[in-house]
Amino acid sequence: MLSLLTDRLIPVRSLRTSGSLYLSLPEVFMWLADAAGDGVRSFPGLSAHQAPAWYQFLVQVGALARGQSGGGELNGAEDWEQGLRALAPGVSDSAWALVTEPDQPALLQPPTARLDEFKPGAQTPDGLGPLFRGKNHDVKRARQTSAEPHHWLYALVHLQTHDGFAGRGNQGVARMNGGFSSRVLVDRRPSPMWGPRVGRGIRMLLDRRDEILEGPWQYRRMGGLSLLWLESWDEDQSLHLARLDPYFVEVCRRVRLTSCNGTIRLWKRPSHSPRLDAKALNGNLGDPWVPVKLAGKGKGPAALTVSAGGFDYRLCRRILFPTGEFMPAPALRELDDEQGRDTEIHLAALVRGQGRTEGFYERVIECPASVHAVFETPDDDDEEDERVDLAQVSEDMVAWAGEVRRVLRRALLVYLQGPERPDFQRPDARPLLDRFDRAVDIRFFSSLFKAVEGIEAAQEDWHEYLKQEAVRVAGQGWRELSPPSMRREKAHAASERVLWGGLRKSLPLAFQDDMAEEESA
Repeated sequence: MLSLLTDRLIPVRSLRTSGSLYLSLPEVFMWLADAAGDGVRSFPGLSAHQAPAWYQFLVQVGALARGQSGGGELNGAEDWEQGLRALAPGVSDSAWALVTEPDQPALLQPPTARLDEFKPGAQTPDGLGPLFRGKNHDVKRARQTSAEPHHWLYALVHLQTHDGFAGRGNQGVARMNGGFSSRVLVDRRPSPMWGPRVGRGIRMLLDRRDEILEGPWQYRRMGGLSLLWLESWDEDQSLHLARLDPYFVEVCRRVRLTSCNGTIRLWKRPSHSPRLDAKALNGNLGDPWVPVKLAGKGKGPAALTVSAGGFDYRLCRRILFPTGEFMPAPALRELDDEQGRDTEIHLAALVRGQGRTEGFYERVIECPASVHAVFETPDDDDEEDERVDLAQVSEDMVAWAGEVRRVLRRALLVYLQGPERPDFQRPDARPLLDRFDRAVDIRFFSSLFKAVEGIEAAQEDWHEYLKQEAVRVAGQGWRELSPPSMRREKAHAASERVLWGGLRKSLPLAFQDDMAEEESA
């Protein structure tokens, strides 16, 4: 049966052991709850794009299991096993197994009485993933020909909880805004170690549960369906959210695993209706890791969709702070035991296009304890709220960076084309401008968070940094670009005039000393 409850199928690496140690799922939770925080360093075989799905799966299942015991701590593997069994009463032996009889629920696989209508699917775990829908150029297909059960486990978790629309009959998950979007992870974590991350996530879900129940989704407070693979899915019928627990673990595809002589194979059956009746909600299902874009022109709230390019500083500042455009993810808010501690903001998304993958994007932003309060929604009734408005400060920083970028683009194009009649719409300077953008991106949040200690000093520091980076990139352009040789010197002089004139106008705080000297002279 390959049961996660009793069989040691999941490899882990720890700082206390050498090599990989195989554990059952209850033992994994026990090691993750290790007070020392070093029980689990990594999960061998887990791909980078699968890690967010595996993390959210562990947190949701862990919170659901603890909820069965009234939210109390589960101590030891036996307690965790009982908590997991309680989530699937009467069918727990099969519900947590990778392979069972088809009329019984298996892990992330609804029971079926129509296995004869299933067709052969992926022959290897990496054939399940969305990375392999395009042409076989970059990451090769079907490489895991000697896959172990944990490879199938990770691929199955990602498929059923994170995958999007993949052609007719292949529906995507409900926790994303449309079939070509993605389920986003915007989280705060104590450290990169798995134990503190999962522990913090479980506490966060238990702490935010009443808040989600008070939302518009009509989830059941008690007794809601939490593991969607426990219910048969032979008919093309969608489940209503009113039947579910707010932290339900989703399944979006009809699939079954079989085993023959130790070789696992996947079978699939198309579904013409999504598993959940939630299309009108645009992914806004109360997922605590997903920022929600507030209602726009003729549209209701919708889950964040990340485009190709990922989490640049412009997008991050919009989704991290309560600016009125997005409702920040509840996972960002501080827990009671995090006061006075530095944390990290972790953002991840597998960006999906129509019939292709645009890339897996991940970003970690160091978050000092001094700035934790800015992620809380301001209280309009609190007249004594003296928190620094980082949303406004960050907006100003983005505007200054954009202005300097325009100055730099004009200076480079004047150098390349000459000062007479330059065409400022040409893309010749784009590679150099991308370097400037990367430099701004690297420094943006560390400079922003300095504003908590003093806005004026932070602004001066930002102006100085933008000036230095613009001069550095312009110098590279003057060395690398090739204007007509007969007017190189004239173009260089004109380019310098455009650059320095524009910088002095755009970044007055970076030229305060020069202006003071000019006034005294």
